[in-house]
Amino acid sequence: MNLSAQLQQLSTLLQPYPFGIGGSCLLWQLGLEANPGDIDVVCREQDFDAICQLLAQHYSPEAVTFNPDFVTRHFARFSQPGQRDIELMAGIAVLQQGRLIEWTFHPERCYWQNQICFMPASDWLELYGLFNRPKRVETLQRYLAQSNSPCSKRDAV
Repeated sequence: MNLSAQLQQLSTLLQPYPFGIGGSCLLWQLGLEANPGDIDVVCREQDFDAICQLLAQHYSPEAVTFNPDFVTRHFARFSQPGQRDIELMAGIAVLQQGRLIEWTFHPERCYWQNQICFMPASDWLELYGLFNRPKRVETLQRYLAQSNSPCSKRDAV
């Protein structure tokens, strides 16, 4: 199944809940990534268990190895042969220099495009900063600076 079709199918499945797709799939949608490795889905903490149950009806839950600096309260990975893995997260938090930093998901910032619910690039700029992904931060900073330039042409969302 191609990526667009999988994202549309996933968005339709999760539509009853506030969620957003981000990470490399968001970068793909923005034209900044050619081949995303997985699908990052962020949801509210109160919806995490219900979404996990829903995804488990269509995908296989996978074992997860945790980085000790990522202390996100809810995280699950799902797979299906021939499709990209789905990583579901809620209550995102990291430890930086021994300090807990929490990030709050705002589903009202998400937007639908081509039947796919995406998170805003500005949210993933923050998340990639928290996840210590400097190349992704730089990519999104350039994109956001370009798209906010008065001389740039912006795609309608």
